[in-house]
This record gives sequence, C-alpha cells and structure tokens, in this order.
Amino acid sequence: MLIANPIYDNVFKYLMEDLEIAKGVISTIINTEIDHLTFQAQESITRIDNKFSFYHLDFVARIRQQDRSYKTVLIEMQKTNLPNDIIRFRRYLGQKYRDEDEVILDNGKVKTGPLPIINIYLLGFYLSRTLPAVIKVDRRYIDVIHGVEITERNEFIECLSHDSYVIQIPALQMELKNRLEYVLSIFMQENFISKENHLKDYRYETEDTLMKKILHKLQKAAGDREFLRQMEVEEMAYREYEILRTTIETSEKRLQEKETEIKEKETEIKGKETEIKEKETEIKEKETEIKEKDKVLREKEMKLQEKDRQLLERERYIKELQERLNIEPA
Repeated sequence: MLIANPIYDNVFKYLMEDLEIAKGVISTIINTEIDHLTFQAQESITRIDNKFSFYHLDFVARIRQQDRSYKTVLIEMQKTNLPNDIIRFRRYLGQKYRDEDEVILDNGKVKTGPLPIINIYLLGFYLSRTLPAVIKVDRRYIDVIHGVEITERNEFIECLSHDSYVIQIPALQMELKNRLEYVLSIFMQENFISKENHLKDYRYETEDTLMKKILHKLQKAAGDREFLRQMEVEEMAYREYEILRTTIETSEKRLQEKETEIKEKETEIKGKETEIKEKETEIKEKETEIKEKDKVLREKEMKLQEKDRQLLERERYIKELQERLNIEPA
C-alpha cells in the first residue's frame, strides 16, 4: 500500500486533524480511554525565521481514570525533525502554563481555566541511541517523610506538573504485537519508493479499524499532488534551515576559536607583562644592591682617605720631631 510519509508536518497535521484518528492515536499512545476529544479553541503556530511554520496540535480530552472517574486534560502533540528544538518546546510549554485554557462544554458554552497537561513528542531524530523508542515520563506523588506513594490527586499539583511521552522515530523497530506498535509503524522510515522519502510502501497487513482509517487517510494524501508539493516545500525549508543552522554553528565555532585564541594571546601577553615586571623588579633590586655596594665602597674610600690623612699627619709629626732632635745642641 502506497502511503504519504507522516514524518512531514503537513501530512502529520492532515492525519491528526481527523478527530476520530487523533482520538485513537492519542488514546493508544497514552494507554488511556478517551471519552471525548476536541481541538483546543485556539490553534497555535510557531514560525521559524518567518520561512515555515510548526503547528502545535493541542487537544482538550476527557479521559477516564483508573477509578473510572473522568478528568479533562490538555494534550499537546508535536512532531519535529529538528534536533535543536528544545528551546522551542520550552517556550511553548511555558506559554501554555501562562495561558488560560478554553474548554467547550457539552452545552456549547466556553469555560476558561488551567488544565493538567500531557505532552506527546514525536522526534525525527535520536535523543540517545541507548534510550528505547517509546518513553513515558510519569509523575508520582511521594510522601517524602514516610517514603510511600500517594494515590490521591490534587488539582493544584496536577496543573503545575505534567506527564510526557517521547517517541524516537529512528529507533522504531516494531514487531507488531499490539495496537501501539501498529500505530507507530506508520512512522517507520523504511520501504521508500524514491530517494525523496515522500512516499513509502506500507507492507504490513492489519484488520484493526483504527489502522485502516489511518492508512486510508495516508493513502489519500499520497495521491494528492498538492500534498506532494507541500512536502517538497517543507523539505526545502528544512534543508535551508539546516544550512542556516550549520552556518551559524560554524560561525559560532570560529568565533569561539577566535575568542579562545584572543584569550590565549591575552594570557600570553599578561604572562609577558608579568615577566617584564619581574625583570624590572629584579633590575630595581640589582640597582638598589649596586647603590648599596657603591655606598659601602664610598664609605671604605672615605675611611681609607681618613687613614691616609692620619698617616700623613703622623709622618709629618715624626719628621718635625726628627728635625727638632737634629737641631738640639749636644
């Protein structure tokens, strides 16, 4: 069966805009019964460099909990092929915590207020090759004092923390033993019919109603020329973004190398300046030592001169005595 590759944003969005499919896919991933699912009242779009957009597929879901009670949650579903998208995710998640959520009630009225959040991230790259393909980040309430888990739930805590599901698409190696593996098998990057990776041959047989709907939708997209054109545009945008990112990273690396080189030169200059100062200090110490030696020499010269003077005085005195002795009568 020929299907469009849902790793492309426009195909993924087209698939998940079908609420029946979205309900089945999300319910399968979070392994929770969804009683009712709607799109959030407002659609969110993130633009990168004003060149192309990312659609955040946000849903409001009424889910059935283990105790059979219902809880309304906000489910944020994103797919990205950009490894450096963490900042975008953080900013968007921060915005969701700031905003009041809008819930359309059964009577058609809109209710605003914070909802617990569940995040589903479909990543077209490896976070780590040692991590499994599908990861659930699950919150637990722990009584820290007594070291036991708490089963009670509280709205304050629920709205200020969230569960996450992270799916590494390149790590998907499905054995098709359950519905989750079948659902995720559509993302496996294999059996492409051309080097563009836009279309692929889905070779697995399934009798699952949800899978039949998904495959029918993707098969329809595969035969739509507009979808193929959008996939080409998206791929070109990704390539352009990658070139830009690589250029920026290369420039930043060169800048860092230059900064490191400048710092090394500055360190070298400081070292030379320190060496010069030490030499100057050494010279000053030598000059002081020489001055002290000159002073000692001068003092010695003065002492010698004084001794010479004293000797001359003695010689003169002796001579005068001799002269006196010679003049005296016998």
